Amino acid sequence: MEIFEMAKLLGLAIREDDRIKKLEEAKKAYEADETIQVLTTEYGVQQQALATAYGAAERDEAFINSINGRITAIYEQVIATDAYKKYEAAQNEVNDLMEQVNNAIQAAVSGIEPDGCTHNCATCKGCH
Repeated sequence: MEIFEMAKLLGLAIREDDRIKKLEEAKKAYEADETIQVLTTEYGVQQQALATAYGAAERDEAFINSINGRITAIYEQVIATDAYKKYEAAQNEVNDLMEQVNNAIQAAVSGIEPDGCTHNCATCKGCH
C-alpha cells in the first residue's frame, strides 16, 4: 500500500475518534452561541476603530487606550463563556491526540521511542 493511501486511512480513522466528534460539536455550539456572535461582531468593530485611531493624523492616546480596554474586556467575556471553554477543552484533547499520533509515526520512522511518557502505551516499550 502506498504511503499516501495509508495516510488517508489514518486520517479517516482519526476522524472517527470521539475526540474529533466532540470538537466538531463544540465548534458548532461555539459558532451558534448568540453571546459570542454579538461579542465577536463588536470585537471586529473595535479592531477597525483601533486601526483608524492609529492611522489618524493626530493620535488620541486616551481614545486608543479606551478601545484597547474594550477589546480586552470583549476577549475576557468570550473566553468566560461555557461554549468557549468546551471548545478550547475539545481542541486541547485533539491536539494531544495528534501529538500522540505524530510521536508514534516518528518513533516508527526513526526506530527510536520518544523520550518521556506519552500516556499512550502503543508508543511505548514499557512503563518506567
